[in-house]
Amino acid sequence: MSRDRITETISWRSDNPHLTGNFAPVGTEIDSERLEVLEGAIPEGLAGAYIRNGPNPRYQPSSYNYPLEGDGMLHAVSFENGIARYRNRYVRTRSFEIEDLAGHAVFGGLMSPSPVDAKYLGPDDDPENPFKASAFVSVMQHGDHLLALGEGEPAWEIGPDLETRGPWMAGTGSPILMGAHNRVHPVTGDLFALNYDLMSPTVTIHHIGRDGRLRRSFDVGLAAPSMIHDFVLTERYLVLLIGPAVFDLQKMMEGGSFIQWRGDLGTRIAVVPLDGGKPRWFEAEAFFVFHFANGFERSSEIVIDYVRHQKLYFGYGERNSEPPRLHRLVLDTTSGRIREQPWFEKVVEFPRIDERRTSVSNRYIFAPTLTETLTGGNGASGTFNCLLRVDTETGDISAHDFGNRIAGEAVFIPHGNGETAGWLATYVYDPETDGSELVLLDAGRISDEPVLRLRLPQRVPQGLHGAWVPA
Repeated sequence: MSRDRITETISWRSDNPHLTGNFAPVGTEIDSERLEVLEGAIPEGLAGAYIRNGPNPRYQPSSYNYPLEGDGMLHAVSFENGIARYRNRYVRTRSFEIEDLAGHAVFGGLMSPSPVDAKYLGPDDDPENPFKASAFVSVMQHGDHLLALGEGEPAWEIGPDLETRGPWMAGTGSPILMGAHNRVHPVTGDLFALNYDLMSPTVTIHHIGRDGRLRRSFDVGLAAPSMIHDFVLTERYLVLLIGPAVFDLQKMMEGGSFIQWRGDLGTRIAVVPLDGGKPRWFEAEAFFVFHFANGFERSSEIVIDYVRHQKLYFGYGERNSEPPRLHRLVLDTTSGRIREQPWFEKVVEFPRIDERRTSVSNRYIFAPTLTETLTGGNGASGTFNCLLRVDTETGDISAHDFGNRIAGEAVFIPHGNGETAGWLATYVYDPETDGSELVLLDAGRISDEPVLRLRLPQRVPQGLHGAWVPA
């Protein structure tokens, strides 16, 4: 794999809103050894790195559907001895290396894939596979392994300097195919990872020990090949919410989209016992879920907080008639009934919690939203300028409005035992200066002025998911 730092800038331009403004990619990989403090101070004893992934196409794509494609790029701010440093690197997947050799985009988009010219392929590449694997969605740490993740592709192991080491084998002889969101069991510390199949009605669950070695894999049958971006893990169950976003090769060959919305199928919910028992199925009206905040057991109930999309739309020209909203779903495993409630009417996405509460009961959810104080955006979906803290016990909402600045997902950095004993880290973009900052907010007093604002040495494009990696 190429290891040289990339220094050229992006020269191509697009009129796609998800490739302009702060969604436009950056090409330069840089290191900055001491970041300027604009406000506040670096918290004493803070040691580790906030790392965020996101789509950053290096070469102009033939088609582009946000947030489903692009080259992965990791942006990291690390803290040590009161000093903050910045580094960014592409995730050098095999697909990235193929296009690096070609000097231009050779893969089509997810909705309209195209075969790759054989002259760019090596002996181990599959000439029949037209799909680009880019590990652009998220990043997570499991044990000693830092992983960049895409959608139904190999996880890529990342080194301490953000260098790509290669596909993760999890103690086996071949790469482990995983999705972007995977969850750690609250008692055992084992990792449960999901991979859906584009061509068959199957989702595969991998059970990986806390030592990073695969223990077992098992399949769950679906009604049709379906996109499942995220899932819920509790102490005894794995829960799949399967919206009717169906992969249809025939429709694609007829000139349509590879992903079809089949509302007539409804949303099916599988409650899969971790002890190997058969799944129990629930049926609901059609909706789609990209992201869950959390799920946990409460007596005979499974409580799930998630962002509900009434329909999954594709292409930047389309708009959802009803914006995504934070909901609570309760499955009663005794009666088989489903209860549903919205938390509020605001548009949200990318919900996060104190990760120490994953799969057990939590009180607070942190999520970005959009307010009228943002006047400098380009209208692209996935644009937010305000962070919310939702109290699921009282329903109270606290907010930090960044005004005419664009924020993203907030990652919780703990510094004590409580769910608000921590900082919220996010990258913030100013459309007036075309510059970016790292901002830390006090999770217990989210409305207050930032604990810390750091000037970043280059713009950090709007991304997807991040993680806090303690030193």
